[in-house]
Amino acid sequence: MTLLEAAKIRISRRAYIPELISTEKKSSLQKIIDGLCQRSGLKIVLMENGEDCFGLVKSYGMFSGVKSYFALAGKSDDEKLFEKVGYYGEELILEATRLGLGTCWVAGSYDKASTDIGLSDSESLVCVISVGEIKAEENLKEKFLSGVIKTKRKKPEELCRNYDSSPDWFKSGMECVANAPSARNKQPVVFELTPDGVATNLLGSFSVNKIDLGIAEYHFELGSGKKITLFN
Repeated sequence: MTLLEAAKIRISRRAYIPELISTEKKSSLQKIIDGLCQRSGLKIVLMENGEDCFGLVKSYGMFSGVKSYFALAGKSDDEKLFEKVGYYGEELILEATRLGLGTCWVAGSYDKASTDIGLSDSESLVCVISVGEIKAEENLKEKFLSGVIKTKRKKPEELCRNYDSSPDWFKSGMECVANAPSARNKQPVVFELTPDGVATNLLGSFSVNKIDLGIAEYHFELGSGKKITLFN
């Protein structure tokens, strides 16, 4: 499975088989994490105290069986910290999808106090991503949430300007963007093909929107085959 194929089939999963990730898959994930940290300068840690992080109260009962999760952090003074977390975190999610694991972006409904990854005073935790083994079929709660999200999804032409007159590679990028997850399910990123390249604009000033920006940029690059970020 390629990363592009993973992007087409991956959906958010919130119900997990309550067991730790296998040693083999954990080893593969750690190699991926090491590479991403080296490329990005972020601090990404695979944690295994999911019961504390995703307790009933903090997760509002939306998650079950979580044993493992990724914690994503970085330098607090990095102006592109949230954008980088979205970009590299989405690559990590798609790599986990290729390993047959379920994942879900989690921006707020988790216990930050239990997420101790040894941050320095100059570093900040941005968000976490639940990860683990899943059943082939979604449970009823997941199906309901997936249905709600699908009704709110924007079409490729709603996420960019001048879609109809754009070249095929740009449209392919936008199709992949339309399928990208969004931290608040708002898809607040607008793309535009300009004489100077591909430009992006954010609708709203929520900090999690910058995570969405990074996620969308990664999907655009994956779908279009064109590099638009300067991270690496």
